[in-house]
Amino acid sequence: MNWEDIKYSLSTAEKNFEQLDANTFQDFEVSEKYSELRNDFVALRDKVFDEHNFDNVEKLGYDFDLTYGLEIYELLNSKYDFKLRHAANNEIWRFLQIEIIPDIVHSRWEFNEARFYTANRRLWLKTLWWYIHLGWDTNKNTTYNNLKNNTTDTIMQLVERPGIGYNIELYREIMKKYAKYSTDDNDSRYMFRRVLILNNARISTIFPELSDGGIEEYVETLYRDVVRD
Repeated sequence: MNWEDIKYSLSTAEKNFEQLDANTFQDFEVSEKYSELRNDFVALRDKVFDEHNFDNVEKLGYDFDLTYGLEIYELLNSKYDFKLRHAANNEIWRFLQIEIIPDIVHSRWEFNEARFYTANRRLWLKTLWWYIHLGWDTNKNTTYNNLKNNTTDTIMQLVERPGIGYNIELYREIMKKYAKYSTDDNDSRYMFRRVLILNNARISTIFPELSDGGIEEYVETLYRDVVRD
């Protein structure tokens, strides 16, 4: 798969998005060049649907985001040589969502323009890949256990928050520590927002890697200070 060849402007995305029709999704086909890629995405969708009984849920939500996100993260990285520079390319994500798996995106977000192509920080597949990348811990099972108690709001706060860029090691430690605190309630979600805000304030003057105890102790201090307040 040559990701560098994909050129998919916002205007192209808009034009092709307007032509999507949910009534044709059952028979949706792609060119032979991308048929294996689509088949892999669909097979993983079917896998998580079967394993987690998603056919019987009224509306797909965070559980689907997490389980499907883990699968496509491993697929893209291991089979399709997907790199950080590709993950930062919004044209690739628009192309995947509109030309390869619009039916899967629609099953999660219907025809939400922001999730399909208009909002760079909210492109669905992009947010899933980066959420798993920033939350990755050793292997898929450990990562799942660390992230399973989170919510869609966690993805929004982590991936969609404007900032100065991602320190991967730092954010992975933040997510790992958050697993000790996270519960499905507003208090833990509020705490997570405060940790991210406090981190953004501190890293303007502190290098976490160079602080006493390194990144691990720096992150532990973030949580201690937020909890204490």
